[in-house]
Amino acid sequence: MRFDLLGPLDVVHDGRPVVLRGATQRAVLAYLLLHHNEVVATSALLSALWPDEIPATARKMVQNAVSGLRTTLATGGGQAMLLTHAPGYLLRLDSDQVDVARFRRLAADGRAAQADGDPDRAVTAYREALALWRGRVLADLAETGVEWPELVALEDQRLAVHEDLFGLELDRGRHHEVLPDLRGLAEAHPNRERLNAQLMTALYRCGRHVDALEVYRATRASLAEGLGLEPGKELRELERAILQHDETLLTRRPDPVPEPEPEPAPEVSPPLPFTPAPVTVVARAEPVESERKPVVAVGVAVTLDDDPEDAAEVQARLRAVAEEEAGTCLPGGPVQLVVFGLPRTGDDDAVQAVRTALRIRDRLAAEGITTQIGVDSGDVLVEYGAEPAGPVLDRCVRSALCAPEGRVRVSDAVREAAEPVVVHEAAGDSPSWWHAVSVRPRAVAEPADPGSFAGRDHDLDLLGHFLGFVERSGRPHRVTVLGEPGIGKTRLLAEFAEVLAKRTEIRVLEAGADVVEAFASAPGLLPRTAARLRSEGGLRPAAAELTAHGPLVVLADDLHRAGPDERDTIGGLDDVCAGLPVLVVAAARAELPDGWATGGTTLTLAPLADDAVGALLDTLLPGTTRLARGRRELVARIGGNPRFAHAYAEGVHGRTTPFPALGQATTQHPTPPLVRRTLAAHLDSLPPAEKSVLKAASLTGDTFTAEEVAAVCALPLSEVETALSRLARLEVLDREDDAFAFRRASLRELAYQRIPRATRTALLRRPAARPTRVEALA
Repeated sequence: MRFDLLGPLDVVHDGRPVVLRGATQRAVLAYLLLHHNEVVATSALLSALWPDEIPATARKMVQNAVSGLRTTLATGGGQAMLLTHAPGYLLRLDSDQVDVARFRRLAADGRAAQADGDPDRAVTAYREALALWRGRVLADLAETGVEWPELVALEDQRLAVHEDLFGLELDRGRHHEVLPDLRGLAEAHPNRERLNAQLMTALYRCGRHVDALEVYRATRASLAEGLGLEPGKELRELERAILQHDETLLTRRPDPVPEPEPEPAPEVSPPLPFTPAPVTVVARAEPVESERKPVVAVGVAVTLDDDPEDAAEVQARLRAVAEEEAGTCLPGGPVQLVVFGLPRTGDDDAVQAVRTALRIRDRLAAEGITTQIGVDSGDVLVEYGAEPAGPVLDRCVRSALCAPEGRVRVSDAVREAAEPVVVHEAAGDSPSWWHAVSVRPRAVAEPADPGSFAGRDHDLDLLGHFLGFVERSGRPHRVTVLGEPGIGKTRLLAEFAEVLAKRTEIRVLEAGADVVEAFASAPGLLPRTAARLRSEGGLRPAAAELTAHGPLVVLADDLHRAGPDERDTIGGLDDVCAGLPVLVVAAARAELPDGWATGGTTLTLAPLADDAVGALLDTLLPGTTRLARGRRELVARIGGNPRFAHAYAEGVHGRTTPFPALGQATTQHPTPPLVRRTLAAHLDSLPPAEKSVLKAASLTGDTFTAEEVAAVCALPLSEVETALSRLARLEVLDREDDAFAFRRASLRELAYQRIPRATRTALLRRPAARPTRVEALA
C-alpha cells in the first residue's frame, strides 16, 4: 500500500486506488501520515481538524474515522497498522510507503552528495525528490480550508530543494535549461531572495542584463510593500555586479553557500546565428542537434509592379500575419515560404497553415494585390545553424506558382489533416489537389460521437461531486483536467455541459481561454475592455450577478493554447469569486505551465481500460469481434486513446484479415496520419533532454535499461536515468524494475524516424552500443 500526500491525498494498493469514506476520514489519515510512526495525541488531532471550534461530537467522529481506516488499511496485508496508543493513536508503517518520507530522504541524499563534491549524484537525487510532487501538498484538503503548519513546512522544503538544484545546475553552466522553471518559481515567490538571485544570475548569463535588473527591482518592491524590508546584502551586491558587468558572474554562485571542490569549466553553448552583438547570448528552446521533422509549408507568390518599396511593404504585411499565427518565415526568392511545425510540431499545424494562407490572401486582396498560394506537407531536415531543407519546400514553391490567382491550393495530405475544420472544394487541374474555401469553428466541425464516451463515467461523476461541493460550501473551486491529445478532455467537458443544461438555475459560460468578455457582458454591467475590467475590479460584481440564482460554472477548453493573460484571468477567478459558488473546469495538455496547477484540483484522464476500448471498437467496427488476435493488437496500438481508436477504425474498416502484429509490415499498414500528427506533437512537447534520450532509446531493443541508452547516446548515466524516470512518470514509457519499454510502439517508430540516417548510423556504430534489432523501424 502506498500513500501519496504531495498533491491530492491518494492511497494505492496493488496499483488500484483505495476509496476513503468522508472528509473526516481523509483528514485523520492525512494528519497521521504526516506524523507516521509517532504517537499523535487525540487533543492534537482534534485541534488540527477543528482549529476554530471543536464540536461536541468531535471525539466520536474521530473514533468512527479511525475504525473505518483500520478496515481500509487491513486490505494492505498488514503493511500498515493503526494502533490506539495513549494518549492518542499511532500509525505504524514503512516510511518508504509515504511519498513525504521518500522526498525527505532523497533531499537528504542530494545534500550529502553535494557536500561530498558529487554534483551529478546530487542533481539526480534532487530531481527524483521533486518528481514526487503532483501539485500543492494535500491539495484536496487544502481546498477545504486545512492550513496545518506541517504543510507550510513541506512547501518550504520543496522550494529549498529547487534552490539547491538550481544552484548546482548554474554551477554546471546550464543556465539556459533551468531558466523557464526558475522564472516560474521566482515569479510565484517574489520575496524569496535566493531564488530571485538565481534568476538574476541565469538571465545575466543568457545575455539578458536588463531583465536581470528588472527582477531585482521587482523583488525590492515586493519586499518593501509586503514586509517593509530592503533586499539583503547578497542581493544588493549581485545587482551592483550586474551593473558593472562583473565577469565573475559568469562562474560564481548566486547565493552564499560553501564552494565545492574545483570542477572543469562548464561547456559554453555555441552562439546562435544572427546574434546581434558579441556580448549577447540567446537561449535556445530546442536541443542543438539534427532532426527530421514533419512540417506544413505555405508558399505565397505575389504579383507586384516593379517597385522594391512596395515589395518590402507587402512582405512585411505577409510576415506579420504569419507571426500572428505562430508560423516561421523562411528567406525566399519569388515565393515567400511560411512553415508550421518549427520548432515544435502541433497536431493542428495543417489547420493553422491553411488559416494563415486564407488570411494572407484576404488581407492582400483587400489592398488590390493578387496572390497565388500553395500549401503542402512533408518532412524537413533541421540542423543547427542552417535553414530547414526538404523536398516539401520545393513542392510548395511549385504549387504556389501553379495555383490559380486568388486561390489557396492544398495538397491531398494537407486536406485530409485539416478536415473537417477546413472546408475544401476539388481543384479542376488535378485529383491530388484541392482549393481551401473557409475555416469553421472546431465546435461546429467536430460534432460529438455518441460512442466515444466509453469509460469516462467516473470522471464525469467527479465533476458532479465538485459541483456539489461548490453548491454546499458557497465557495469557488477550480478543477484542471489534464491528459494527452485525444484522450477525451474536450468530450468530458461537453458531456458535463449537457448535464449542467438540465439544471436551469446553473449559469454556464463555455468561455474557452478568455472569460473576461463573458463577465463584461453580464447584465447590469457597462461594456468594458478586458484590460479595464481587470484593472477596475469589475469581475467581482459581475460574478455576484452571475451567481444570483445559482452556481456559475466556467468551462475552459484547450487552456494550454491560451496566452498568459487569459490563463491568469481564469486562474484568478478563485480570488475574485471568494465566497461565491463558482466552479471553474479547465482542460489542457500536460505542457500547461506548472504554476497553473498549484491551486485547485487536478484531474488527470488516464488511458481507457482495454474493455472500454473494446466497447468503443464494437461501435466503430461492428462485426469484427471474431478477429480476436487482430483486435488485441489493435487495442494495444490504440493504447486507451479514443481519438486513436477512431483513426485506426477508419484505417481497418472492412478489413477481413487480422491487424498486423506490432512491428511487422509497418509499411503495408502504416500508422494513421492523425495518430502520427498527435504523437509528433506529443514528442515535441517533451523537455529537450527527455526527448533526446527517448530518440536514443528508440535505437535499442524492445526493452532497454538506462545503461544501454547511455551507451548509445554517450550521455552521463545519471542524466539518462533521470530522463527515463521522468518519461515513465509521464506515461511515455513503461517501467518494470530497471527495464523500460515504449508504451506505444508507434511513438517508438516516430522517435526513430526523427533521427537523421547519418546520425542513426553513427550512433549504432559506436563501440559501446549493443547490437539492436531495428530493421522494422527503418
